[in-house]
Amino acid sequence: MHRWFRILFFLPALLLQSCLIEGEEEIWLEADGGGKIRIQYTLPNQMIKTMGNPDDYIRAIREIDEREDGARVTALSFDKVGEQSLFGGSSRFILEAEFDDIRKFFELAERNEDGFVSETGTDADTLETIVGDIDMEMDFLSPRVERTISFEKLLPKTVHKFPNALGQSSFSYTYHLPLAIKETNAQYVSEDRKTVKWKFLLKDHVTKPLVMKLETTIPPPWWLIAIITILALIVIWILYRVIRGK
Repeated sequence: MHRWFRILFFLPALLLQSCLIEGEEEIWLEADGGGKIRIQYTLPNQMIKTMGNPDDYIRAIREIDEREDGARVTALSFDKVGEQSLFGGSSRFILEAEFDDIRKFFELAERNEDGFVSETGTDADTLETIVGDIDMEMDFLSPRVERTISFEKLLPKTVHKFPNALGQSSFSYTYHLPLAIKETNAQYVSEDRKTVKWKFLLKDHVTKPLVMKLETTIPPPWWLIAIITILALIVIWILYRVIRGK
């Protein structure tokens, strides 16, 4: 009896271990603010049941795509992958989109969040968990961005006690930027410092949030250079008059 009790106690952990949880996000950003994004999540079907109907996700995203300008969905699917088993198997969600302006793209997503939640029946907290908190600070021409994601509420309580049940489950985030990165905590930085990548093992972040930081330098626009040049010339002229007056 004691043996069967132990098996039942570990069952939620076995469900997750049998199906890896994988998340991949990749963003390509151009100098004019346009670009594209690719998102792929592979999740156990047991977890997806708590997040709403996949068919509703596809329909809601298609409706947003038809209704909104400034962004275009180029690939969209939510399908079962691999062989189904005693533990229910997994499903993979893929979304690829192009956008004209990343700021308007985020505004579009925020504007449609309530409707998406209503149509799909998903939990708003679940969406916020996946997106995380994004903070930006502008220090003259050096913007700093920090993104924090916590999966603590999303994962079953059993996994909190046995995080190793997640095995090699991981989440990765890759950004391709038009400007060189000045500072970052990313594990990978390309030679030209324009591509950065983070990869986190989920078992190490059951209760500890994922944190991504980067800082870049924006080249000053021509008008700012012109103003600085004029001010410098004025200062030089004033100093020249003062010295000459002496």
